[in-house]
Amino acid sequence: PILCNDPHLGLNLPSLWFEIQLTTPRYNVYGVSFPGAPAVIIGYNDHIAWGVTNGGRDVRDYFEITFKDDTRHEYWYDSAWRETSFRFEKILVKGSLSFLDTVAYTVFGPVMYDKNFSGSRITNKGNYAVRWKAHDPGNELKTFMLLNAARDYPGYLDAVANMKTPGQNFVFASKSGDIALRTQGEWPAKWKGQGDFIMPGNDGRYNWQGMIPLDETPFQYNPERNYVSSANQDPADSTYPYYLGRGYPIYRGLVINRLLDSMRGITPQQMQRLQTNNYNVFAATAAPLLLKNIRENELTATELDLLRLIKDWDFYNEAASKGATVFIEWWTGFEKKVFDDEYGNAPKVIMRPYESNLLQGLLKDSAYTFIDNITTEQKEDLSDIATSAFKVACGRLEAKQAEGKLEWAAYKATGISHLTRLPALSRLNLPIGGGTYCINATKQNHGPSWRMIVSLTATTEAFGVYPGGQSGNPGSKYYDDFIDKWAAGEYYSLWLMAKGQEKDPRVKWTMRFTNKKST
Repeated sequence: PILCNDPHLGLNLPSLWFEIQLTTPRYNVYGVSFPGAPAVIIGYNDHIAWGVTNGGRDVRDYFEITFKDDTRHEYWYDSAWRETSFRFEKILVKGSLSFLDTVAYTVFGPVMYDKNFSGSRITNKGNYAVRWKAHDPGNELKTFMLLNAARDYPGYLDAVANMKTPGQNFVFASKSGDIALRTQGEWPAKWKGQGDFIMPGNDGRYNWQGMIPLDETPFQYNPERNYVSSANQDPADSTYPYYLGRGYPIYRGLVINRLLDSMRGITPQQMQRLQTNNYNVFAATAAPLLLKNIRENELTATELDLLRLIKDWDFYNEAASKGATVFIEWWTGFEKKVFDDEYGNAPKVIMRPYESNLLQGLLKDSAYTFIDNITTEQKEDLSDIATSAFKVACGRLEAKQAEGKLEWAAYKATGISHLTRLPALSRLNLPIGGGTYCINATKQNHGPSWRMIVSLTATTEAFGVYPGGQSGNPGSKYYDDFIDKWAAGEYYSLWLMAKGQEKDPRVKWTMRFTNKKST
């Protein structure tokens, strides 16, 4: 088996990850960890390899609470007044009186928003309690302590059973030939739509009734297709009996599975190219639809030149591509023109339809209901919106061209900022492609935080890279020395040093600690 993992997270300096090897009398393990954590979080040992990505489930719901009066000592629940409990937090304020924060607790959990605190979002006159799985006790660190020492599939299962929150996709492979993927976590067993909106807090039927049994969470073990994959797509089909929430992007998973289906005799080098693949399958589906419906006879010479860039584009978001920039500006403007009229007076925090819903709706019916602008007397069609959106996009594109930012890398401006956001300590405007819909989902400040490929041959062959360095000191040459390789899609070899190799030429220096008792 070959195991690959590239969790997409915020890009920062110093890096989120710290590359490390841990050796104990029981096991020898290599990978990346969080600074200070006593285990490798993503990595491999002499027997297995594993990777982790976000499970993406909805494990937090809100309930509107009705208090008996302003004292909040009682609230209405299941046809009776229930007693509220309180937690008091004393916050010291320099140069002023201390602030006493009083949090009311209900059967659901704490009242997170009330008339005294709205979270700076809206004027709030209600009381909203939150039920969040992360408030429940757990022993998640045990997951990684056991994974570090695991030798086989049963050991992997035993380890990941401890991961309750946050729920994760755990991919696994072993030298015995097993592969597996579990959407591991303790998930609320919800009915369809439960928790999509604020629920009534006076009716216990809306509360969580239990958790999905561990053996009923979606998983795959040695499937017939000979691979498992997750790019945050929906982990189960429509026959799955529990509601998993909404918002699972489909496009990266689609192209990953398409490529894996077509590959034979896969090597680690092929997987390196797959992890850094910049093909934009969303654009490959959407751009032909837009091009088919634009009225070219209404475009100026400059606009036709910009249109030519997307006509000649191969749908790869490479760093030097200009077609990628034209597409995203056109699509963004098109989407706004489709929905701005209907959503113009909606609350600012409301979500609009997912891009996949808009695209699928258009592919099914070019007379998609939302195409017409309801604020005008005429009835607009797809050609009207596609053409007007492109002309508006051209104004922005011409400005970007004048700034020298029409090429995708310059337009996207991927940067890795220091935690202080000081430019002098950051690496900005990196020459890297990718994007939201690509396997290489590198955005402006978010992307593959650690790329790892482990081939579980008799002698393990492993590769990795991350956008940072092993030092948090900006004056050190190890502060950002991996970034250029990461941006170029290159890897370095990972070495799991074994006992007896302490004098190997790859060991550059050693540090020894002694414990001397003072008298």
